[in-house]
Amino acid sequence: MEGRFSPRPTTVLGARVASHTCAVCAYQAKAHPGRDYSGGSRRRRVSPHLLPTLDPVWENAIRDWLIPLNLDTNHGYAKEPVVNSELVKRRAVLKKRMAHLHRLAAQSRKRLRQMRMSDQVREEQVVSWEHRQQELLAQVAALETLGQSDEPGLLAIKAQQVEAEWEVHHRRVLLAATSVAGKRELNHCERSCRALRHVLRQQEDLQACEREMQELDNTKDQIMTLLKVGLANLGMWVRDHYFGASYQSCGWERLVPFFQLSGWVTATQTEVRLDFSPFNHRAMGRDLQELCRTVNASEVHLPDGRRLVLTVGQQRSRRFDGPLANTG
Repeated sequence: MEGRFSPRPTTVLGARVASHTCAVCAYQAKAHPGRDYSGGSRRRRVSPHLLPTLDPVWENAIRDWLIPLNLDTNHGYAKEPVVNSELVKRRAVLKKRMAHLHRLAAQSRKRLRQMRMSDQVREEQVVSWEHRQQELLAQVAALETLGQSDEPGLLAIKAQQVEAEWEVHHRRVLLAATSVAGKRELNHCERSCRALRHVLRQQEDLQACEREMQELDNTKDQIMTLLKVGLANLGMWVRDHYFGASYQSCGWERLVPFFQLSGWVTATQTEVRLDFSPFNHRAMGRDLQELCRTVNASEVHLPDGRRLVLTVGQQRSRRFDGPLANTG
């Protein structure tokens, strides 16, 4: 069985590493042997010859292997939408304020309607009392013209006329007071409506700036962290066992071109042959050939028992003088 493989650029996502206690403690213990970095309350002196000698490769493992694999980034593989409590509080306050303003405006409108109805009644009463006053004045003038000023009924008519005049004056005073109260109530209603419009604009602004919030489940991020650490260990193991001496102190970025090589896969019953496309760089091409010789000499076998064979194919040349494609 034969097939071509063309690996895509390596993209590995992961979560933020909380701490690297072991590496940090070991590095600090190497620098300060008399200190205890294990988190205990007792201080013990450690003999310098008992401490393991840290290789510079391991001291830079975080910088050269884990950070290039984006281990310090929390991507959030499992997200659940949650409610923004701050926005809920602000929305509840605005809703309560809006209901209060609606109630104040409705009460002001109700009082204004009642004032208008009472004004209409008082205006009708003023008209009727004025008409009554004019009738009484006409009767008094008629009796005085006839020379009947000593009549006992004239005094009663004058008393009724004075009463009608007082009723007209009283109704006009009530109309003036109602007019002042109506203007005050109208101003209060306008202030309530103005504040209500301001609250509505605040609600629109709050809705415009609202963003969806999500709660992260770090379980999958922690699993990806373990997988990345395993991938880094696998890369270092491959480097230490099969790459040359010049690669023994290199990091992930230098080995990526080898892991991204394309080529052909040929599978038989006894072996799996990987035919890599060669590098254009001569030095890297020589390193690739050395890598193939080392793997082939080690007789690496896959889990199913078949032998893994690595070869370097020929550089495929491109022809620029070939026939043009038929575009008609």
